[in-house]
Amino acid sequence: MISLSTEPHIVQPTVAFTTVGCRLNQAETDAVQDTFASAGYRIVEADDRPNVHYVNTCTVTGRADRSSRQWIHRVRRDSPEAVIIVAGCFANRAVQELADAGEVDIILGQREKMYPLRHLDDPFQRPEKPVLAIEPGNSVIHASVGLRVTGRSRAFLKIQDGCDHSCTYCAVAPARGPSVSAPIAEIKESLRRIVDAGFEEVVFTGVDVSDWRSDEKSRFINEPDFVTLVGLAVDAGLPRVRLSSLEPWSLSPERIERLASHDAWCEHLHLSLQSGDSGILKAMNRSMDLGELREAMQELIRLRPKATIGADIIAGFPGETEKAFEATKSLIEEGWIHYLHVFPYSARPGTAAAKFKKQVDSESLQRRAGELRQISRIIRKNKVMMAVGEKCELLVERDKRSGYTKNYLRASLVGDSSRGPGKRVDAMVTAYNMKTLTLEAEETDEDRV
Repeated sequence: MISLSTEPHIVQPTVAFTTVGCRLNQAETDAVQDTFASAGYRIVEADDRPNVHYVNTCTVTGRADRSSRQWIHRVRRDSPEAVIIVAGCFANRAVQELADAGEVDIILGQREKMYPLRHLDDPFQRPEKPVLAIEPGNSVIHASVGLRVTGRSRAFLKIQDGCDHSCTYCAVAPARGPSVSAPIAEIKESLRRIVDAGFEEVVFTGVDVSDWRSDEKSRFINEPDFVTLVGLAVDAGLPRVRLSSLEPWSLSPERIERLASHDAWCEHLHLSLQSGDSGILKAMNRSMDLGELREAMQELIRLRPKATIGADIIAGFPGETEKAFEATKSLIEEGWIHYLHVFPYSARPGTAAAKFKKQVDSESLQRRAGELRQISRIIRKNKVMMAVGEKCELLVERDKRSGYTKNYLRASLVGDSSRGPGKRVDAMVTAYNMKTLTLEAEETDEDRV
């Protein structure tokens, strides 16, 4: 790694970042930004023709692959002299493709994606040939959070990576490797830094947050799990704590009761459900008891009536009949799911499902995805309408006029917030916007400490 002098005649190198995909990718990029900033780089926008451009890619769907390719091509076109570093799930799956294309200078695997400066010899000169730092998935993970990112209203803390499940459609798990968890000591230190930086909300992120496992089991009465993370954040003094996507089978009435006991927990769950048909779930290698899931969600609504529950759904998985699709629709329409993220099935090379017979035709796949999106709009509208006339707490974003409630409903304030970006305000919901399905609210408390 080049040593950057502070002498006046040394030009400060610049670096830009592009992130494709999920919150976990964004959390990783935020942490890498801190690494570059600490080494003396100036963080700029892509349009500023940076010396280095770091692209964090995604491969969750075929569309994500295309988006990753397009961003890499765009970066090279706009910054022909820049050193382009590519990391992330697509980079792991397409190493040779990227190396042969001639647009990328450094390709980082799972173990090295957080340490790009180990492989960057000169920020002002592209290497003669691509540098490949590709290894299997992590054997260890460090808690990581980026605190230099301007404009963030919440901190994203990565506490887990990889996956031990073998879902037949998934290309992400092989790209990221087996499940690994950050140690409690590192999580506590990251939470302290988050509080010291002035954040009022933390979002715990990972490929499978529900699989986080502690390295200090003897220090807890019960075996630590992802609910323990919420307690750690509360102990650190954070007033709002949010969990990213969870696996449905990780939820039980007992865990829901523990979650609901923390006032700081943002009453919002997003489930990697994927289907409401037991036969399709089995074909996905995601066997779960939907009755037990209903019981857990009913307990959540009983304890936290304002809670918001979302779900990922794959439309048109191989073998999904009209009957199976109707079973999914029926489950969604039971009333305890409030919005959907719909993914038309995308065959991923190298996955078991790509070889399954009875692939759903494109017309049926798109029709089903469209129906699910329409259902999502209806159930989201119902959830938003029910919030009118209620008090809420918003975490204000940098525009000082919008933010999210604790139960993950987007709202716009009438006038600017009294406290500014990244801070909490109490408000009263006065109306909702039919087009955007967002809330309109008036601030009611200007004395929050």
